[in-house]
Amino acid sequence: MKITLLGQGYEPESVNAVGKHLIKLLSQKNFHTFTGISAFASEAGIIGLAEHINNAKKNFKNINIIVGIDEEGTSKEALTEILNLKINGFIFYQEESPIFHPKIYLFEGDKRIKLILGSSNLTARGLFGNVESSLLIEFSEKDTKGSQLLVALKTYYKGLYEFNDPNLFKISEKTIRDFIDRGIVPAENTRIKKHGKNPTEGKKANKEFETTIPKRSTAKIPKEFRGKYKANVNIKKILDELEVKDVFQFNLGSLVWQKKDLPSSDAQQVSGSTAITGVLRLGDANFKFESEKIDRNTYFRDSVFGDLKWTSVVRTNNSPLQVARCRFKITINKKDVGEHELKISHDPDRISGQHNIPTTIHWGKTLISYLKKNNVTGKTLSLFFPYAEGNPFHIVIE
Repeated sequence: MKITLLGQGYEPESVNAVGKHLIKLLSQKNFHTFTGISAFASEAGIIGLAEHINNAKKNFKNINIIVGIDEEGTSKEALTEILNLKINGFIFYQEESPIFHPKIYLFEGDKRIKLILGSSNLTARGLFGNVESSLLIEFSEKDTKGSQLLVALKTYYKGLYEFNDPNLFKISEKTIRDFIDRGIVPAENTRIKKHGKNPTEGKKANKEFETTIPKRSTAKIPKEFRGKYKANVNIKKILDELEVKDVFQFNLGSLVWQKKDLPSSDAQQVSGSTAITGVLRLGDANFKFESEKIDRNTYFRDSVFGDLKWTSVVRTNNSPLQVARCRFKITINKKDVGEHELKISHDPDRISGQHNIPTTIHWGKTLISYLKKNNVTGKTLSLFFPYAEGNPFHIVIE
C-alpha cells in the first residue's frame, strides 16, 4: 500500500491538487469504475471535469457521482451539469440535522485501486483553489490491508455504493425541480455568495485594527481549465469562481519510467569513428512501477505504449518488426525543446536474448542534432504518461 499526502492551496503552485489527480486518473485505462462522493458541487467544478469524464466513458464501465445538497452547498446548475453528463448521478439528502459531508473519490480496476480521502469538494475551489488536505491511497488487489480498507469503506457506506440508500435520489429534471421548490437547492450565484469569501457584513472599512492581515499568494488554476477553452463561457465561470488569472505551465502525468546516469550511447555522444545509435533504449533501468519491477520485454510495448497504433514491418530476413509513432514533449535542462512525433520500434526477436533490449525510441534528426550539441550524458531521463487524453507523453532530462 502506498499513501501520499495531497496538499493544496497552502502554496501558490499546488502540484498535488486533488483536481489534478482526478483528471489524471480519469484519463487512465486500467480502471473500470469511478465513484465520487462529495458534500458539495459547483457548476464550475463539474464543468471543469466534464470533458475528462466524457473521455473516460471510453474505458470506464461505471461512472458514479453522489453529492449532498446541505447548507446550499450544491447549486441547481451543478446538478444540471451532472445530469447532462449522462452518468449514474445521485443526491443524498436527509431532513435530520446531521449534514452530508464526506469527500471520497474511488477508482477501481482489476489489478489496482486508488482512493482519495480528504476535504476537497467537487467545486473549482475545492479541487484547486482552497487550502485542502487529502490522502491518496494506492494498492493492488493482492494487498491485504488495502483490501480490508476497501471492504470497510464499502461496508460502512453500503447504501451509497449499492445505490439503495432510501435517502439517495437519482438526479433528474424532476428531482432537481423538487429540491429547488423545497428551497433546498439554490441558484449558482446564491451558492457563491454564501460560500465565497466575501467581507463580513457590518465591517467598518475606515477603522484601524491592531491585527494586520498580510497579503498572500493564492493557488493558480491549472492549464487544463483554460488554454484553448479560454473564450468558452463555461471556463469563464471556473475562472470567476477561482478568482485567479495565472496558470500552471505544462502538467506532468504519471512517471512511467526513469533512467539515471544516461549513457553516452543514448545521449548521442560518441567518439572517433563510432556511429551514433540514434535511439533511446528502453531497458529495465532498475525502475519499479507502483512498487513492482518492470519487465522490459512487455512493459513498454504492452503497457506504456500499448494503446498506440502498431504496424508490422517485414525485414529482409522475413522477421517482423513492430513500429508505432507517438507524440512527445521534450524538456532538457529545464528548457522546452518542443513537441516531436517520434518512432517507436519493438523487435520481438530480441526478447529471447538475455541482454537484448527489444523496445527503443528513435530520436529523429532534429533531436539527434540537439543532443549532439547539448551533452546530457550522466543526466537522469524521466518518461511521463500523458497528463490527460489527447496530450503527448513527456520526456524530461536533467
